[in-house]
Amino acid sequence: MKKTPRGYRVLAALAGALLGLSALAGPAGATGHGNPGGGNHGGGGGNHPDCVSAADARWLHEFDGKAGTASIQLDKKRTHGKALCDPQWFSLVSYATTSTNAEFPQYLLAKQVLEFPADTFTTLKFEVAVPTCYMQVDFVFGDKVLPLDHKGDGELYGDRKVGSDRNEGSRSSALPGNPKHAWYNGDNGGTCAAKPEVTAQSSCNGEVTLALNNRSGNKTATFVVTGENGFTKTVTIKARELDDNAVVVPAASAGKISVTADGMTPWTGGWTEPEGCAQPEAVVKHTCDGLGFTVTNPAGGKSLTATFTPNKGEAQTATVATGETKTVTFAGQEGLTVTVTGDLKAANGTVTWAKPKDCGSASPSPSTTTPTGTPTTTPEETPSETPDAPATTTPSDEGDEELALTGAAAGTVAGGAALLLVVGAGLFLMARRRKVNFKA
Repeated sequence: MKKTPRGYRVLAALAGALLGLSALAGPAGATGHGNPGGGNHGGGGGNHPDCVSAADARWLHEFDGKAGTASIQLDKKRTHGKALCDPQWFSLVSYATTSTNAEFPQYLLAKQVLEFPADTFTTLKFEVAVPTCYMQVDFVFGDKVLPLDHKGDGELYGDRKVGSDRNEGSRSSALPGNPKHAWYNGDNGGTCAAKPEVTAQSSCNGEVTLALNNRSGNKTATFVVTGENGFTKTVTIKARELDDNAVVVPAASAGKISVTADGMTPWTGGWTEPEGCAQPEAVVKHTCDGLGFTVTNPAGGKSLTATFTPNKGEAQTATVATGETKTVTFAGQEGLTVTVTGDLKAANGTVTWAKPKDCGSASPSPSTTTPTGTPTTTPEETPSETPDAPATTTPSDEGDEELALTGAAAGTVAGGAALLLVVGAGLFLMARRRKVNFKA
């Protein structure tokens, strides 16, 4: 068939149209909009082309519950050789239990929480201490460790356990020779027992602080603390609990203390004075009036009680609180002794009254401190060492008669009278002379 020029023109137009369509198709393919499963940043659901998300990651684990060991690693085959985009946490936890079954409560014994890092391939290895008797060990996804000390009605690990049949735990498969389920309930062959311990610390104020713990036990310990004057307290401590549980026994009850618990020899003790405490003071005073004891108890210490027993008379007991001072006295009598007993250790013993030697003098020597009720002595009248002064009489307001002056004052008065007579006579003579010479 012979082609006409018009036919050539039609073929050329068709070729141009095809070239234009191919040009338009090229840019669209370059942007990835037409690739729904490519995993590029601009499309395909936003998947990263070089890493795998935690939700899409697949794992391989090892687990030995009795030994308390486990490991985890990425399954490169199922993750197509991609590392994690973000870190993933795992926890291995051991519990002491009350039987070989999965019963509650369970008491946390040990835990190890590790992070599987992003952008790398590694194997995390775990190891925790396990009870020597009834136990449970759980290998779980995440870093949240549960106490499980409830009756089974609280939060549980559920499908977080590695190797679970569904959900998060099903993302891991067991390596050859390991159990599919990475958790264990059973008996480790040992003896389940609490190991209670007691440590006592006395304070200067008389209190005793008891630190109770069960750190090395694999069973709950129950302590019963008993003190004087009806004090009692019961404390329950879980197995392997690290914190001490402090019980403060007040001073009034701390003289004798006992602590009992299963698995422990009963502990007995009481308050003992620690070093550095301020000491009470007792001052003994021997006075003309008798024997006195002044007791001062400094602040910050404990209340004290002392008994003072004389060989003649009734005993006296003094209780002195911190910051107080009290005095006990006994009337002096021949052969008086007082025996001191009680909390005044430095003053305990027998004291004999020593009457001061100058008690009969007009001015007895003062004691160190003036005791209560010290008598005063009035001196008797004694002759003066100088000659007697002339006796004088003061006229009575009622008009009593005056008594004649006698003694040394009479000479003085007589001399004065003679002087007056001489002066009078002289004046008289002078007056007469003037009268004779007078002219009318």
